[in-house]
Amino acid sequence: MTEFSINTPATRLNFEVLTGGQVALTQLGSNDLTTASFNDKQQMVLTEVQVTGENIHHKGVGFVGTEPGSSLHYVSHRVIESKNGKTLEVIQKNIPETLLVTNHYRLFNNTPIIRSWVTLENIGNGNLGIEYVSSFALTGINQASDLDGNYAEHNTIYIANNDWTAEAQWKAGSLKDAGLDYWVDGEKGQASSKRISITNNSSWSCSEYSPNGILTNSVTGQSAIWQIENNGAWHYELTDIGAGNQLAIRLSGPEEYDNHWWKNLTPGETFTTVSAAFGQLQGDFEDALAAMTTYRRQIRRPNQDDQQLPVIFNDYMNGLSGDPTTAKEKPLIDAAAQAGCEYYVVDCGWYASGYWWDSVGEWQPSTERFPNGIEEVIDYIRSKGMVPGLWLEIEVMGIKCPLADRLPDDWFFMRHGKRVIDTDRYHLDFTNPAVRKYADQVVDRLVKQYGVGYIKMDYNITTGIGTDLNSDSDGDGLLKHNRAYLKWLDSVFKRYPDLVIENCGSGGMRHDYAMLQRHSIQSMSDQTDYLRNGNIAAVGASVVAPSSVLFGRTH
Repeated sequence: MTEFSINTPATRLNFEVLTGGQVALTQLGSNDLTTASFNDKQQMVLTEVQVTGENIHHKGVGFVGTEPGSSLHYVSHRVIESKNGKTLEVIQKNIPETLLVTNHYRLFNNTPIIRSWVTLENIGNGNLGIEYVSSFALTGINQASDLDGNYAEHNTIYIANNDWTAEAQWKAGSLKDAGLDYWVDGEKGQASSKRISITNNSSWSCSEYSPNGILTNSVTGQSAIWQIENNGAWHYELTDIGAGNQLAIRLSGPEEYDNHWWKNLTPGETFTTVSAAFGQLQGDFEDALAAMTTYRRQIRRPNQDDQQLPVIFNDYMNGLSGDPTTAKEKPLIDAAAQAGCEYYVVDCGWYASGYWWDSVGEWQPSTERFPNGIEEVIDYIRSKGMVPGLWLEIEVMGIKCPLADRLPDDWFFMRHGKRVIDTDRYHLDFTNPAVRKYADQVVDRLVKQYGVGYIKMDYNITTGIGTDLNSDSDGDGLLKHNRAYLKWLDSVFKRYPDLVIENCGSGGMRHDYAMLQRHSIQSMSDQTDYLRNGNIAAVGASVVAPSSVLFGRTH
């Protein structure tokens, strides 16, 4: 057995190469399991990978005991010095050497939260079907000094339910209450088939749950906290493993069983998972949230908006509600300026004279709403000393938009030869270069011709499970689009570094940190009931860095 470790002032990771070559993660932060038995350490794999046609050593639908994940062998490791921390790369391979697996662990000097992701490389001669690959895996979560304890009763799990106008509603209960019991004292001494699983499908990354979780242990005094960083589908689960005495957590992006994702990895091809953040520390759930807040601030794109925290007025909430005109805007602009606002945003409706939901897509100002052009309103905003902004929903096109009839199907999400329609709208596919060019032209016009310095980028429909066009599966098509959209967004910020782009998805339905490491500001909710606003405003800072939470009309 050999050991290697990586340390920063804030955390520590320790690994053991066991007899036979398997690598075990035996310590992460405060969770030190280095004295565990050899049998227990055999369950402490770094990565779960399930390849089509391979065995799985587990009864049930959980992602433990995967193959070749369970039998990967150590190849090498290296430490890369980084700004404010270090990055560890651990390389493993399977036998008979068809898959190379690299675990990446990014550690920071100022927080115990680490960032984790995995790269797969097909080093064989045939195709490999990837059904599941974890972004992060840990066995023995919260079990240091309590490895033989009743994890089902000792641990409290906090799950962040999410809904339109009811975002980030945390619910807490024991693992036993959540359905995972402790049966290690049974006569067979084996793991159960039960898992606690939280899954998100579609392109609303927070359609039912926020991609976050917390686990606290009343015996060890430890807390674990995590988030999955994808602007689409993701999955996490907790289950028992081995003889049923160890508690395991698995974090991932999309996978086949729950998310309709399957990837055909051809010889020489690589695939990199979405990233996940995870931390173990001594302290309660508030200590864990404080550590995650530090991490969220650490990873976001440097920008002046987060430094200056300007006051923003938007005309929608409890205001014009998507019915802007020159006459209606000017009194509001005057009032916003008098109140000391620094940004003024004209929300939806500026591009159509009447009902517009199913006809959006060309983004040309309505001459009926703005007889002298929208430039009159924008110039008036600037004359009052404020930066003007406009609402946009760039990923959609209404089914009655004239442009949609002239475009080929490969501009849109497709399934079974038909365009995907969600609430009277098509969804654009950003893997198509022509779509990205169209989006660039729209943004360029808003910034260069109209002179806006702020875009409220909304997102009010979803893709469903994905698109089967030019993809290995529906989920593969969705993930490709998610990543293409992020790459496009990066290019916009590169062209316009001072442009503020608000992240909105019917409020807080897409508040993930694939988006928020790029966006400086998050619309937290469409909730307009003041009796409920306080709750959402308070809990918003548990899933988004506090300085990025936009609620009501102020930032």
